[in-house]
Amino acid sequence: MSKNILVFCAHSDDEAVGMGGSIAKYIGEGNEIIKVVFSYGQRSHPHWHERIVTKERLKETDKANKYLGISRTINFGLTDSQYFGFMGSQVAKEAEEQEINKKVETLIKKYNPEKIFLPFKKDSHADHRAVYEVVTQAILKLRKKYQMYGFECWNLGDERHSYIYEDISDYLDRKVNYMKMFKSQWIYMYMLLPLVYYRAYVYGKHINVRYAERFYKIR
Repeated sequence: MSKNILVFCAHSDDEAVGMGGSIAKYIGEGNEIIKVVFSYGQRSHPHWHERIVTKERLKETDKANKYLGISRTINFGLTDSQYFGFMGSQVAKEAEEQEINKKVETLIKKYNPEKIFLPFKKDSHADHRAVYEVVTQAILKLRKKYQMYGFECWNLGDERHSYIYEDISDYLDRKVNYMKMFKSQWIYMYMLLPLVYYRAYVYGKHINVRYAERFYKIR
């Protein structure tokens, strides 16, 4: 039976790095993946106009999602690199945070996911940590105890936190191809490829498979 899985990201390529193999596996098992993207990543290319960057990232995201089989992508369209624009007065900041919290809560109720994935709180990128805070705050308000897992992107890991592994031995190549489809971010993708291969190999050793991805158990 098909199940919904919600994946929250600061930018549309974060999940490619953190859990592209697992997403491919879940889709292969017949599950529906709904990706929620907080920001278009307008400021990832400071020498380009933000409108051009947004258009390019939307186009490549659509192509990459079709390749992997992601059912739907929901864009919040927030400004990146400044905690998603929460930069006005304290009153304005709180109002915007409450609005995003409500959107997250509404999506969770609508899709009633089997699992929820989001960037882990120890990520070195401020936008990724902001997603963690917003999503966890929204979920804690709900009565249902959803399964929540944090994926790794820029963080180097937290060995003290409890975690699980997902066998992606048959899906690593698909994950890498998916990462490479975010062409506007090729510098970051290629910087992260050695780490992606290293993690997959080391994590695979932990569960006696060729390759694996690791997720932190949040709830």
